This record gives sequence, C-alpha cells and structure tokens, in this order.
Amino acid sequence: MSIEKKITSLSSWFVSRPKTSGILVFILVLFVLNLTLFFRYQVVKKNRQFEMENLLTIVHQNIEQTLKNSYATTTGMALTIDDNGIPKNFEEAGKQLLSYNTSIDAVQLVPDGIIKYTYPEKGNEAAANFNILTSPLHKDAAMKAIETRKMYYVGPVELKQGGMGIVGRLPVFKKGKFWGFSAVVIRFSTFMRAAGISSLHDDRFYFQLSKTDLKTKTEQFFLNESSDFKDKNFKSVSIPEGDWKLYIIEKSDTALIKEFIPVLFLTFILSIISGMLVNIVLRRPYELENLVKIQTEKIIKNELLFKSLFEHAGLGITHTNSVNGTFIDANDKFCEQIGYTQEEIKTMDFMMITHLDDLEADLKQMERLRNGEIDGFSLEKRYFHKNGSIIWVNITVSPLWTKNEKPSSHMTIVEDITKRKQVEQDLLLSKQNIQSLINTVDGIVWEGYPDKPGVTFVSEKSKDILGYTAEEWISDDNFWYDHLYPEDREWVTKFSKECAEKKQPHTWEYRMINKAGNVVWVRDIVSIFIENDESFKFRGILIDISKTKQFELDLNHSVQLLTEQNKRLLDFSHIVSHNLRSHTSNIESLTNLIEESQDENEKKELLGLLKKVSEALTETMDNLNDVVSVQTDINRSIELLNLNEYIRKTENILSNQIMKKNATILNTISDDCNVKYNAAYLESILLNLISNSIRYSHPERNPVIELKTYEENDYLVMCVKDNGIGIDLKKNGHKLFGMYKTFTDNPESKGIGLFITKNQIDTMQGKIEVESEPGTGTVIKVYFKR
Repeated sequence: MSIEKKITSLSSWFVSRPKTSGILVFILVLFVLNLTLFFRYQVVKKNRQFEMENLLTIVHQNIEQTLKNSYATTTGMALTIDDNGIPKNFEEAGKQLLSYNTSIDAVQLVPDGIIKYTYPEKGNEAAANFNILTSPLHKDAAMKAIETRKMYYVGPVELKQGGMGIVGRLPVFKKGKFWGFSAVVIRFSTFMRAAGISSLHDDRFYFQLSKTDLKTKTEQFFLNESSDFKDKNFKSVSIPEGDWKLYIIEKSDTALIKEFIPVLFLTFILSIISGMLVNIVLRRPYELENLVKIQTEKIIKNELLFKSLFEHAGLGITHTNSVNGTFIDANDKFCEQIGYTQEEIKTMDFMMITHLDDLEADLKQMERLRNGEIDGFSLEKRYFHKNGSIIWVNITVSPLWTKNEKPSSHMTIVEDITKRKQVEQDLLLSKQNIQSLINTVDGIVWEGYPDKPGVTFVSEKSKDILGYTAEEWISDDNFWYDHLYPEDREWVTKFSKECAEKKQPHTWEYRMINKAGNVVWVRDIVSIFIENDESFKFRGILIDISKTKQFELDLNHSVQLLTEQNKRLLDFSHIVSHNLRSHTSNIESLTNLIEESQDENEKKELLGLLKKVSEALTETMDNLNDVVSVQTDINRSIELLNLNEYIRKTENILSNQIMKKNATILNTISDDCNVKYNAAYLESILLNLISNSIRYSHPERNPVIELKTYEENDYLVMCVKDNGIGIDLKKNGHKLFGMYKTFTDNPESKGIGLFITKNQIDTMQGKIEVESEPGTGTVIKVYFKR
C-alpha cells in the first residue's frame, strides 16, 4: 500500500469516527499545546535575551560609528592646521565634513582651550571665545583629553548656544607642544536619533544612558526612562570614549509568564499566536538585516572619507605592519618625500629607509608601543631618499589596535623638517663662528641687562685679563661690583646707572681687582642693544689698558716733574739774579772808590772791604751750587738704607757741637727700619735737621732731641722733636722754606739749610711738615714714600 493510500485510509478512519477523532485531537492538541507552551516559553525567553543583546549591539554600534565619524572629522579638521598653528580653509573643510556626517551638528577648532572657529557659525554665536579650560563643566574632560592625548567626550551637558549636547574634543599637538582641540558638537536629539534608540523603542524594553562623573565617580542618568532597574532583567555595555554606560532593560519580568496562563484559549488563538510567532520570527531578522545594510553603507562612506583624507593630506601618511615593519600603504605625499613609488614602498619596510644612527631609538619606541607602555610617540629621525640624499622628518605614530587586542598595524604621519634642521645647523655654525670671533677679541666681551644684577654673557678672555673664568663671572650676580677698585666703586656705579636711565652708550676708564689681587686699568666701551620698546641690553668690551695707563701716569709724572723743575729753575734764576747783582754792585762800587782814592790807608781799607765782599760772593756761589745740585739731580740713585745707620753717622759728624751744647739725642727708631732713598739726600736731611735743633737750642736749657718713626697711609713718618727756641709760624710760616730766609739773630743762620732739605724731600716724592711754638720747641715730620 502506498503512502497516499495510507494517509487516505487514516483520514477516512478519523472522518468515520468523529468523537474518537475529536478526543484524540483534543488529547493531541492538549499535549501539543502543553509541549508547545513549554518549548515556546524557552524559545521566547532565549529570543528576548537574544533580542535585547541584538538591540543593545545595534545601538552600541550606531554610537561607536557616530564616535568614529566624530574622530575622523576632528582628525580631518586637525590636518587643516599648518605648522604655524593657523587653520587653512576652515569654512570649506567644515562644510565638506558636515556634509559627510549627518550625525554631527557643528565642528570647532579650540586653540589654547578658547573656541575661535565654529562651523556653522549661525546658531553657535554664543559659544564664541568660550574658554573651556576655565569652565567647571568642561575643564576636567578637557584636561583628561590632553593627558591621554586621545579624543574624549563631555556630556550630555547644557551647551553655551542652548540645548543639551555632547562635545568630543581631540587634543592637537604641534612640534611637540599642545596647540588646542579639534572638536565636534552633537546635539543630544541628534545623538539619540543617530543611535537609533527612538526607532528601536517598544513596549517590552527601554534604554537608559549614564555617565560616571570624573570627580565624584557617581553615575548620572540622562534619559527620561526609569533609572531604578537593578532588580529587573537588563544588559549593558561601556563606552570608554565618554565614560558612558548604555543599558537595555526589560519593562516587566512577569509579562512572559502571564502570556502563557490562558492555556484553554490557545486553541482559539492558535492561528493568531502562529501568526504572531511568524511575525516575530520573520519581522525581527528582516529589521536586523536592514540595519546591517545601513551600517555597511555608513562604513563604506567613512572609508571613502578616510581614503580621501589619506590621499590628499599635506603630510606624508603610511599604514605600516607593526610586527615586521613593512609598509601596507602610503599616500602620494610620502612617496614624494622619499622618492619611491607606492608599488616600491609596499615591498619595503621602514628599517630599510631609516638612517642607522636613528634606527635603534625608533625600534625601542616601537617595542614600547607593542608592549602597551605608550599609546603613541613622536620622533625626529632621518630617512634615506631614493637618490641617496638624507631628509630629516618628524614622525607621529598611532596604533590601530585597541588596548586588549594583539598589535597589528599603525599609522605614521611624516612631516619633512629638512629645511628646519638645516636652518638649525646653520644657526649653530654661525653661533660657533661668532663665539670663536668673540674669543679672539683682545678684550672681555660682555652683555647684560641694566635693570638686573649680573651679566648674561662673558667671553673667555676674562680669564686672561682678570684671572677669572666666564663661569665664575656669570655665576655671581655681584661679580663686577665686588671686583671694582674700592676708590672707583661709588662713581662707577653711579655713572653706569645714569647711562642706563638715559639709554646712552658710553666709554669710560676705571680700575678692577684681578684674581691675584692686583689693580687692572680697563677701558669699557659700552653700546646699547634695543630688544623691544621696553627692554634693552648693555653690550661692552673691557680692554686692559694697564700698560698704557702706567705709561700715561709716568708721562704725567715726568711732565709734572719737569714743570716743577722749570718752576724751581725760574725761582733759582730770580735768586741768582738778585743775590749776584747785589754782590757785583758792591764790588763795582768798591773798585770805583779804590780807583778814585789817593789815600793809601783808605785804599787798604777799601781793599779789605773788597775782600770781604769777594768772600761773601764765593759763599753765595757755593750755596747756589748746592741748590743746583739738588734741583738738577735727575738720575739720582735710590737704595734701601737703614735709617739708624745714617742717624749714627750724623751724630758722629756733629759730635763736637753735641758736646759743646751738652745735647741729648733720644733715638727710639728700631734698628730694622729701612727706607728707599738717595743716600746723599738722607745724609743731608738728617744733618740739617739735627744741626738746626742744636744750633737753635734754648739758652736756658740743654737741648734734647727726640727721634721716632710711625706708619701713616703710604708713608713712613720720621719725627724730629726738640726743646729749642721755636718758630713763630703765624708770622714766618709762609717763608719757612724760602732761600736765605732767617728768623733769628743767630750769626750762623743763613737761610739755606731748610730750603735745600725741602727740595731734596720734594724730589723724592715725600713731604715735610713743621709744628712749632716760640720758646717751647719744634717738631719736624719727614714723610718717606713707601
């Protein structure tokens, strides 16, 4: 019997036995319904879990896609910023990027944390010049983005331009320094629409979005749905880019059970349930398939955008295998930089074109990147061009794998800095040449601010002239002041301050103390260097003029000495003219009288007078000869003489006078007291002074002469004190050292001794002082130059 016949026979059997068939069908339906109920419960439960996971995955993918679009947009905006930090074609780039990304409402560039560029500007005017780094709502998120050097999202927050929104900011660094942010603004309604939460909302589930506060670490919820769902069936996923957490929650845990309570009614609504099952089974896959199709189209669109940016960027970009270093892809700019075609580059690795001296540092950074020690790195290094030349580049490497993924590939942005490096090299060479030139200048080249202590630069010549290194000079802010000659310090600092106030160049001469403690004469030639309207520098050259200054001082001394000699000779000529004229006049008068006299006795008397006049003339000539000897002795010899030795010699010469007058000489000068002097002068000075003390002794007492010495400044002072008749200095002080000036009736007084003594002391650059009172005595001080 065939199968068809068996089915027909069985059908006939049931048709022929309706009651039994009814019972059997009832039992079968009851069994099937109960079994179906059980399996249905299990299937629906699993489907709901699967459905919740699928819906959560779809929303999460939508959000991730929105964030990727935002990242691509901020990266594109960052590439419009040139090396000087100025955006190029901001409006055009912003318009193009927003046309590709309907999930973004506005783009911004935020240099130094201040919103300066916004597209579109209309509707966002209130956000202009807003400083996010000082805003309590934005500062923490902005600082986190800077610290991590990754894009970070703040919000949902109240926007300055109104409404709630989410702001994503990518920190931008130029030449290793923080420039600002490239940012996108997504209104919360746009964000919800792009995530698909509204379209996927139904009676069984609802979504909730939360964010962990950076400071308080508390969870904040943003959707209007209930946030008290910890006792309900839910699933969640974290979104680290904004520290968000997305939830899908089942509205009622008992809904599934209640669905299967009316078992008896299943027979009546079996078709409806079947239809619902078919609808549930078929409708959901269809919706998922449609969402997958939309998502695929978005990914393709973003890939096209990235490819456009990749190919037309102003910097070289490579896609590189992080494991073996081979190039996966490279844009035209990189090919232009190193001279290879894209086909050639794809057969190479980055080690082949990297300079050997830079390769080790590059490999070490790549190893750290693969190990997860760093999130990216920048490095200056050299590439070999295809033609053999070397180019300097600055590379910025970013990984293309997530934190927990195995290292795969990375992107490298390559900036050609060859010209900058050449400029730096030229500047370094120029600086070295200038330094070499400065060190060859025969003087100390220095530089400093007039309103600040110390100097900012000193040439190495300082060690040759002052004995101090440049480092010793610069390290001490008071070096120049402390090493000025004490007698020059006050006027030099005052003059320097006056020139600084007037911004006046100047040339001056002053003295400094070198490391050995010696005085160094310098000429300081100072010029003014204006840095800006409010600041300027002194630049100068200190030239050692010690030899020139010594020659000048010697010359001045010689001129002074010559002037003094001329003056003395002029005075001497007047004295000679006066004294000799009186003697010659007397001789002429006596001669005429002798010729006219007829009386022999008278002639004899006149001849006697003529003889006396002749003797007086001879004595005058001897005195004048002594004076001439002192005033014309230019090449006198100077020796180290023991003072006591010459005092004893003088005592021996005057021994008869000392005995005759019963004089006492009290000498307290030490035996080791020496002076640098001319021996004849010293003997003459001591003889004149001591003999005068004996000659002009007081008639009522024996002469007592005291000799002592002491130091005073640059002089050794010899003091000769007596108890003689003294001198009235008020009356005769002005002519004390004049030639032939006498102040007593002593017949031995000729007025020549003190005159010669004064001339001898002056010739030896010393000085003589007299203190005296009539009837008391005299003190004469002789100053020997040290």
